[in-house]
Amino acid sequence: MLNTKNILKFLIYAQILILFLVYYIEYVMDVYACRLCKYQRIPFFLNILLIFLILNKKQLYNFIYILLISITINIGISFYHIGIERGFFTDNQVCIADKSPRNEKDLLKELTNLKNGGCENVKFRLFKLSLSELNFLTNIVFLLICAHIIRYEKYKN
Repeated sequence: MLNTKNILKFLIYAQILILFLVYYIEYVMDVYACRLCKYQRIPFFLNILLIFLILNKKQLYNFIYILLISITINIGISFYHIGIERGFFTDNQVCIADKSPRNEKDLLKELTNLKNGGCENVKFRLFKLSLSELNFLTNIVFLLICAHIIRYEKYKN
């Protein structure tokens, strides 16, 4: 049977891998990331820090609930982002690019291709899902895993 420490290590590795892939997609593959995409990364950094604290300090109940809140906030952000992509919510200034062109050639490319048209124009999909939809699904799984850890630890004690 898996113990709590191994499950938490798996969560750290999974979140580091997700962050690595997202930065790879943005900077190496040059896929546009709006502000909401970047906001969705912040809870991942917080989650990694919290899981390290849980593993090192053995204060499971103090930090696991903060981890649950962080995951829930990320679910909310990704749900809102999915809503904008699917047209359920109106697009606002959050989805506009904050990346400015470096030179005239980049400006011309941006204007002709309308590359940064907002969240409703998803340019990159994986398994026919946008990265926001994948983020939503993975955070639901992370939330269920954390709920299982809480239930297991309460049953054990």
